[in-house]
Amino acid sequence: MTGTKLDRIFVPTDFSETASHAMKYASSLADRLGATLTVAYCDRFLPPIDYTATVGAWDDTCLAELKARAEEQVQRDAEANIDPAVPFDTLVRIAAPIDGITDQARQSGAALIVMGTHGRTGFRRIIIGSVTEGVMRTAEVPVIAVAPRSSTSSSMKTIICPVIYNPQCHEALTLAERIAPPDARFILIRPAPADDCAHPGDDLLALSAWVPQAIANRFEVKMFGNGHMAKQIEFFAKSVHADLIVAAEPAPRSAADMLHGTFAERLVRHAACPVLTVNASAEIVAARIGQEEERTVLMWANQ
Repeated sequence: MTGTKLDRIFVPTDFSETASHAMKYASSLADRLGATLTVAYCDRFLPPIDYTATVGAWDDTCLAELKARAEEQVQRDAEANIDPAVPFDTLVRIAAPIDGITDQARQSGAALIVMGTHGRTGFRRIIIGSVTEGVMRTAEVPVIAVAPRSSTSSSMKTIICPVIYNPQCHEALTLAERIAPPDARFILIRPAPADDCAHPGDDLLALSAWVPQAIANRFEVKMFGNGHMAKQIEFFAKSVHADLIVAAEPAPRSAADMLHGTFAERLVRHAACPVLTVNASAEIVAARIGQEEERTVLMWANQ
């Protein structure tokens, strides 16, 4: 988030290989940024549907035992997947996964969430849903979704960003610049204008005025056709060995988004590298923090 110290990263886990993979990536990123990790497991610990019929009453003792086991498992997973040089803490929260993750990330003071994605598509995604996509839509901080096929190294030599002229995309690109090394290569992607539209040079001027100042002199532009943009970016990211894709999560979701997923969600499902997303809520929080920090600086300057 703009102006916010990136000193704590929140890492949800469900004890899967996918979550362990994302934890290793978060460890690499935290090591490079000098950040602390908070690893959390969020679950309502509901009894099986037929539990009372086959075993007996569900009571607080059962809940306490399950939570204690989960606490032990979180600690074991963290020790197994986080570099010893990276500080971390662990916790278990009794809550629905999406609400628990977003609430706990806020309470922990995390500036970023890093989590794995199982990449469900089609009917399985509609019926089962995706915790990662739910967090992407509702979290008040940026989210990096890490697919199982991506590297666990947080090296960011090449960063791709499909540019949408909105605050979420600008905030995501700003954060990408902050977590990337100084020599990172930024490739910004724009749809090619139709023949009867403005000249590409006009769009380049608008893009140069829009990008964060920190990368104003070190980005290149690629023009893509308007059809199947997500697939084009997926293929292009592989061809240039991209280390990170930056995408904005839209504020209003259309009916098509509900059925097939947003553009950012489709990238998360299919990309071979991690995807950084920022939604409207996270952008608003970042803007508010930035304004508060500016007021603090002015106050001290005027004393």
